[in-house]
Order: sequence, then structure tokens, then C-alpha cells
Amino acid sequence: MRRQRGFTLVEVLVAVAVLAVMMLFAWGSISQTVRAKRVFGAIQDRYREARNAMTRIVHDLEMAYVSANEDRTQIETKTFFVGESSGDIQSLRFSSFCHTRLYADANESDQTVVAYFGAADRDNRGQENIMRRENRRLSSVGDRWDATPGETEILFTDAKKLKFTYWDFRAQEWKDAWSTQGVEGAQGRIPDRIKIALTFVDENGKETTLTTEARLHLQEMLNFYAN
Repeated sequence: MRRQRGFTLVEVLVAVAVLAVMMLFAWGSISQTVRAKRVFGAIQDRYREARNAMTRIVHDLEMAYVSANEDRTQIETKTFFVGESSGDIQSLRFSSFCHTRLYADANESDQTVVAYFGAADRDNRGQENIMRRENRRLSSVGDRWDATPGETEILFTDAKKLKFTYWDFRAQEWKDAWSTQGVEGAQGRIPDRIKIALTFVDENGKETTLTTEARLHLQEMLNFYAN
């Protein structure tokens, strides 16, 4: 029988070196895959945050309304629609049927006031977030809308711009602002459609704008009479 020759030290060292090179290549490939997954995952999360924010705004706006069953001569009415055109992040507040009661016997209903506005981030003052406030119920007659208890949350972080544009069916034109209060409020109605444009910085450091549109179902003022 032939006696098998053992591996020399040089052969063992060569084999270990080859194995080390193969493991190095494998580790490099895996690390690049993990890094790419992390980067693209962050991009997807950012765009998902933007889509969710715009979907929430559209959902709230589609159920906006103004009621004639109150004293409309008051400075602060219970139901209203006010969109302001100033600032990079424009503010918008309106009464809506979008509230959901979460607790039994709560002093709440489906009627609420929703407000969107910009606010500096608590941890990074150079960053501005889009905030969403939802009241638990409508305000009392003559009270300011923000005097009623409600919850405020961050809808979208680090936004650059939020612009609302309002379609006036009667005038057949887009308007930068809208109000059902004061002199402008004499029209007593809300827009037919609203364009929403959200701008933020993308993964390449450039400003990206996403747009959508909400169609409001109750443009005319609600008016109910009891017999």
C-alpha cells in the first residue's frame, strides 16, 4: 500500500490564505448588500411617510363641512374653513366629520376641528415639522378653536414646504387662500377641490415635491330646520 503524503506547512498556509481571501470577498459582498438595503430602506421609509401624510390630509379634507345651524355673525364660529397662504408651510384649519370616538361615553362625536401647521422640531430647531391637531369635539360658541381639548402630533418630519391651493368652482379659478369667516366668509361655502403639494429633501440632497388632490363632498353650507 502506498503511504499518503501529509500536507506541508507551505501548502497549509496557501490554503488558509485562499480561504481568507474568499471570506474577505464574501464579507465585502454581504456588507455592501446590507448597506444598500439600509439606504434604500431609509428612502422607502421617507417616501412612505410622505404618502401617509398626504393620505391623512386628503381623508380629513374629504369630510370637511360648514354648518348654517349656528350664529354665523360670531367672530369665532363653531364650524369654519380657513386656509392661509403665508409661510413655506401653510396653515389650514377646518371643521370635519373625520373624528373617531375611541372610548365609550366620551364627550366626543364625529364632528371635530382639524388643523395643519408648521412647528420647529424639539430636538433640532433648524428642522420644521408638519403638525396635525385634532380636537375632541367642536368648540363652544364664541370660543377659539384651539381652546377646546385636543391632541397634536407630528404628521411629517423635516418638511420644506406645504402648499394648499383651492379651486373655486363659481369663479373657475385656483385661489391661494380661503376663509368662511369675516368678509370673505360671506360666500358660506368651502372649496370644491384642493391641491396639496409637499416638498422635502430627497436622498440626493435635492428638493422633491409630491402632489395630490382632495375632492370635498360638502361644498355647500349644511342647513337643517326642525319642524
